[in-house]
Amino acid sequence: MNKFVTVTGVVVVGSSLLLAGCGPTDVDTLAAKQTQTQVKPGGQIKLDGAVNIRDLGGYKTTDGKTIKSHKLIRAAELANLSKSDIKKLTSTYGLAEIIDFRTDSEVKAKPDPVIKNVNYIHDSIMKDNGSSTSAQDMMASLAKMDNPEQFLIDANKSFVTDQQAIDGYKLFFQELLANKDGSVLWHCTAGKDRTGFGTALLLAALGVDQKTIMNDYLLSNKYRETENQKTLDALAKQTDNPKVLAGMKAILDVRPAYLNAAFDEINAKYGSTDAFLKKGLGLTNKDIKALRNAYLQ
Repeated sequence: MNKFVTVTGVVVVGSSLLLAGCGPTDVDTLAAKQTQTQVKPGGQIKLDGAVNIRDLGGYKTTDGKTIKSHKLIRAAELANLSKSDIKKLTSTYGLAEIIDFRTDSEVKAKPDPVIKNVNYIHDSIMKDNGSSTSAQDMMASLAKMDNPEQFLIDANKSFVTDQQAIDGYKLFFQELLANKDGSVLWHCTAGKDRTGFGTALLLAALGVDQKTIMNDYLLSNKYRETENQKTLDALAKQTDNPKVLAGMKAILDVRPAYLNAAFDEINAKYGSTDAFLKKGLGLTNKDIKALRNAYLQ
């Protein structure tokens, strides 16, 4: 896969990845069907207690098929879901399984709600090194960084090279293949880095073009804009160091260079995304066909 092109919260400090981002704190059958027909590709599912929750339904593949709505949901942390949020996800979207990409520490700090008849899989993509997440340590770390963008570039490369990440994404695809009914939701904390790369791999496996994959990835900037600005405003009250403020902006953002770095690493090590899906993640041609049969129409 070539480089993508662009059209148109807790931060783990130290040597660990600053990928968590910073966050804030009865539909009947007919209505559900109507919602499905009105789905907008990349549109956010409006919830009271979470942002950057998106149904991938409606995206087109290069061979003219369409991702089914109410089947594949990319998300961010779910700890603050309201009862009405849970009802919407289960009744309207048929939620059957949640795959949680967060570390043990993140899960302990903000556990997902237990939802009746919804399977929960903890599938940590990153190693949990227990680094401090205090504001003071965060600012000190950012002040020392020469290039926070490069830090995120390297972090995204690690999704391709780190064995825990590879094993985590393997399990992700195994769960998608095992799902027989209802929707699968996967999430990290901000829903932008670990979730963003996993979603990009899935879209590629389903046959979605590179431009659409990048545009979906960058939508996290749109749907997290308000929360990200709150974080930046709070930080500005604690420091006027422009390096720290610019560094935090780079950490909160998703940028084309970040996702491109992961796919550059794939091309360097495997030659193509298809080869990574097969040699790196162990998918067979039969698996990819089964994914497309399950999630495309």
